[in-house]
Amino acid sequence: MLSGPLPNVGNSLIVADSYLRNLYQLELDSGNVGQLLPFGVASSPRAVTYDQTGRLVYWTDLFAHTINRHSLVTRNNTVIYRDPNNTGEHIDRTYTST
Repeated sequence: MLSGPLPNVGNSLIVADSYLRNLYQLELDSGNVGQLLPFGVASSPRAVTYDQTGRLVYWTDLFAHTINRHSLVTRNNTVIYRDPNNTGEHIDRTYTST
């Protein structure tokens, strides 16, 4: 595993790992994996998307009740939305298919 983002984003996947509490970049050609965020930035990342034009990664954080942005250019992290009704409590919802 590499310590930081991989240089080429073109042929890779960005995945949210709620167990390891981070976002990772998996290079499809080589199989190399790079950690995108410093430890402690994400508490429970879930959904993730990538803006190729701005080289920005967006993710939701279940425990923090936030939507966040990470710049692959500047390496800055920004909370762009925080749930104003967040009571600090986490409600675990389990969904099952029928």
